Amino acid sequence: MGDGVDFAAEVEALDDCVVVRVSGELDMASTPEFETTLLSVTPDVPVVIDLDGCTFLDSTGIGAIAAAVGRSPRVSIVATSPAIVRVLEITALDTMVTVHPTLEDAR
Repeated sequence: MGDGVDFAAEVEALDDCVVVRVSGELDMASTPEFETTLLSVTPDVPVVIDLDGCTFLDSTGIGAIAAAVGRSPRVSIVATSPAIVRVLEITALDTMVTVHPTLEDAR
């Protein structure tokens, strides 16, 4: 988004859920794109936010994830990076939504 940092949020529809895969830094510059992607997903289907490719997560990204959880109670997260998992724990987002180590577990 103009800051030179690669970011992507891609949607994949599976049989039982929709996966939103994040790669790169989820920060103030990329969160608007992430929010647009999340809003494109129908709220009545389970959503898995896959943060395995996320290299950085700040408070704006946390806010976007929390908003998604508020729109749909069927949101889960995939995260394996200790740094990303720690951010989810510090912000207590892990108490609002289940964090799984793999996509298979999240489904």
